[in-house]
Amino acid sequence: MLASGCGGSSDHRSSAAESPSTDVSTSAPDTASATPDLSSPIPEPTPTTQEPVEETPTEESATSDAPDTWSGGDTTDDGDQSAGDGDQDCGSLAGSGTFTDPLQLGVVDGLVTARDCAPLTSGSPFNVRYFSFTLSGAPGTDAHAGASFTLTQDALGPVYPAIVQPNGWVLKHSLGSGYWTGTEPDFTGRYQQISDLASGTYILRTEKLDSPLHSLSTPSYDVVVDPGY
Repeated sequence: MLASGCGGSSDHRSSAAESPSTDVSTSAPDTASATPDLSSPIPEPTPTTQEPVEETPTEESATSDAPDTWSGGDTTDDGDQSAGDGDQDCGSLAGSGTFTDPLQLGVVDGLVTARDCAPLTSGSPFNVRYFSFTLSGAPGTDAHAGASFTLTQDALGPVYPAIVQPNGWVLKHSLGSGYWTGTEPDFTGRYQQISDLASGTYILRTEKLDSPLHSLSTPSYDVVVDPGY
């Protein structure tokens, strides 16, 4: 699976990258098949039996058998990757964007933003893209990770993030947890709270769950990881 280059420019339209507001709309756009229950607490990162996919996810679920190997390993060392503080060009990240070869955000010692990631389109292989990041310490109370985007008439499909361990266990599901920024229908991002994670390496899975009849593509998007140190 390839994460092809950079899509169009995607400006942050909310303050989510620095300190996302939890006072956001509690209803997912009608493009998703399920509505996150944002009134309940963010679940603890208890591993489930569901594992990530590298092929087309269904509209209701984005899980399948985990790949046999992962190039990064379950470790706090991201190989040759240096600290990933600051803005990065999504198209220049090492990796192809598959689960076994995720795009490398590196060791996250501060706010990291990967700008202008290419849109996710309906169907395989571009409806899922994986990013690897390593928390160098226990995250702060406002720590979050997810996607910032600007919906357009030609790209109404939001980008949904999930948090996965390198061994394939899904800690935070795209629809089971997470919160929106912006107001419906003009959402500007979707994020997962990661304040309850320990230091170590994680996979941020970005997905398109929207029906192709509604929107063939998400807009280009920025990936944001803020450890809240």
